[in-house]
Amino acid sequence: MILFDYVFWAMALAIVVLGAATGIQAINLARLRESARRDVQRLFEQMDLTLGELRDVSTSLAGGLAAIGELRSRQDGGRREPEPAPVAHAAARSYDIALRLARNGANREELMSTCGMSRHEAELAVRLHGPRRIAT
Repeated sequence: MILFDYVFWAMALAIVVLGAATGIQAINLARLRESARRDVQRLFEQMDLTLGELRDVSTSLAGGLAAIGELRSRQDGGRREPEPAPVAHAAARSYDIALRLARNGANREELMSTCGMSRHEAELAVRLHGPRRIAT
């Protein structure tokens, strides 16, 4: 009977200790969740501030570039040619249009005249992206 009492009290003590540990863990988890929420909120606030500063810098840069362009045109006496569009962006757009035309069945000559492609580029675009022809 004494052995039964020791086992009972040992199990009761283990249950109490586990319950206390679970309670402490729940409190720590709640604190951690609140801390993470505050940190994320601070990050979003900092990101908003950074985005606002970036917009200000972009606006200032655009104004500075416009002023530089105006000064250059004054220096050249108005004889300056307009600046060409960015070549990389225009070329990428031209290739996108050419591939779309090739998918829709345009031939080599159409791609060359419409998109300014070389003969070899146009042939490649038609071969790779043109409609599949069934051999008869």
